[in-house]
Parts: sequence; C-alpha cells; structure tokens
Amino acid sequence: MPPRRAADPTMDDTVRLARPPRKSRAKPLLIGAAALLGLIILTIAGWLALRPAPYPLAGETTIFRHVSPHFTVFRFRDDPLILVVDCPDLHAQGLMFDRVAALIEKADAPKNRVLSEAAFHARLAAAKLTIGSYYYGDDYPAHALREFFRLAAAEHLALNPEETHLRAIAQRSGFLRPGANGAIISIPQAGPSHRVSLRARAVILRHELSHGAYFTIPAYHRYVHHFYNTVMTPQEQQAFQSFLVRQGYDPGYHGLIVNETLAYLIFTRDREFFRASAVGLPPATITTLRRKFVAHMPDIWLKPLATAPLPTER
Repeated sequence: MPPRRAADPTMDDTVRLARPPRKSRAKPLLIGAAALLGLIILTIAGWLALRPAPYPLAGETTIFRHVSPHFTVFRFRDDPLILVVDCPDLHAQGLMFDRVAALIEKADAPKNRVLSEAAFHARLAAAKLTIGSYYYGDDYPAHALREFFRLAAAEHLALNPEETHLRAIAQRSGFLRPGANGAIISIPQAGPSHRVSLRARAVILRHELSHGAYFTIPAYHRYVHHFYNTVMTPQEQQAFQSFLVRQGYDPGYHGLIVNETLAYLIFTRDREFFRASAVGLPPATITTLRRKFVAHMPDIWLKPLATAPLPTER
C-alpha cells in the first residue's frame, strides 16, 4: 500500500463527475415532424396521381361549339355541380339515358324497378318511338341517378355499355355518394345525319341548363315552385300539365311538372320546341308570365340566359 500523503490545504480531494452534455430534444422532434410531413405529402401526391383529373370546365358557348364523334363530359363553368354530357348523336344519347328517363319521368313505366332491355324496347315499339327519338335532351339530379343504379343492382340487371359509362361518370364526380348534390344533363351533336340542327342543339342546351340550376341551386328551386304556385293561375298550370302529359311526362311527379313548365316557358323560346298554341294559351299570356318570372328571379348565373340570345345568334 503506498504511503499516505500529508493533507494539502490547496488540494480538493472531491471527485467530480463531469455532467454529460444535455441532448437537445428539439432536433429529434423536428426530424420526426419533417418525416411525418413528408409522408403526408407523399400520401396526398399518390392519391392525386390515382384520382382521375376533373372534367374540364366550359361555358355555354364553348360546349355548344364543341364537335366530337365521342362522348365528352364538361363541368359547366358557372356551376361545376352541373355535368354536361355531349353525346355523339341522339341514338348514343338514348342508349345512355333512355332507361333512366323511363324510370324517373315517364308515366307509362314502373317507378320501383328498371325496365329490362326487352321490356323497354317493347314500350318503344308500342309508342312508335326509337331509342333516338325518346328524348332530345336529358337532365337528372344525383339522387335520381343513385336510385336508377341502386335498383338495377338490386335486380341484377345488366347495364349496357353506355349506361356503364354513365355510372362511371357519376361515380368519378362523387354523385353516387349518399346525399351528394349535383346534376347530369345531356345534349346531342348537331348534323344532318343526327337529325339535330345547330339551332336545335343550342335550344336543347339552354333548356337543359335551366334544369341543372333547378337541381343544384336551392334558391332557384324554391323560386320556381313559388312562381308556379302563386303567380300562375290554376288554368295556366293545367294548360302546361296537359302539354307535358301529352309528351309522356308523369303527372304524379309534381316537381317534374313544375320544373318542365318553367323550363319550357322561360328557356325554350323556339317555335320548333315550344309555342303558346302548344299549351292553348294566348301569346300575350306567355309574354306576361315570362316578364314576371324574369323580373324576380334570384340573381344567379341563369338569370341572363332567360333573355340572352342563343349561341347561334351571337
């Protein structure tokens, strides 16, 4: 054992342990946050990459002037909840929408099931109609499309390729989600072989856009019903209902009758499709009703179209 040293008052025998440097907690937190943010960004980027690009926005004139031999879908620029399906011709349009029309709007078709192809063709033959002459334009709110596809699935009913395409359009746009708001309208391409003139195409588009607004804008929906119920007389209401019933519309669907009444009265100012004599009312009555309706319309994108010239006239 080594000898002990004498105590040195200048020396301190206390053993001091050096405290290790404190590790900063901020750096790992920042690294973790950065990693989490990167993961979120990658997830969103992956989702966006897998999600189909939205349909292009277009206004009335652009849609009217569009020419294509294929189905083309636009979101209406002034109301993107309205999708416009530009169909190659009346026959293609009918293949996509006719059975929807039968379920939702036609008086002589069942309302609790979708007609089979055979049953639908039998009704066409009985009415002396064809797929291409059943309707010249179509318009359906999202909830009506959900009902059509729900019933078809419940009945294990096969959809034709065009109806399958329509379902994909509605699915991609979110219209098949419960409670989703939106509308799909359609117009046919113009041309001699399509039995649709350029002016007819413009008239159909204007008419169908008004239906789109009825489905997607609650204030306009309320105004249409208010005008029908409080401004139009019972005789005027009956005149329009009789006109619509002659075209096969279901008189038991009150909203349909109201919607079509105002679409014809205000937004179908073409003698080929609508005139005062068609409803048995004096032209002066039609003029007065139009003036009153436009004067108190909600200030929405549709209001200028009530009096604006058609795209063919610009």
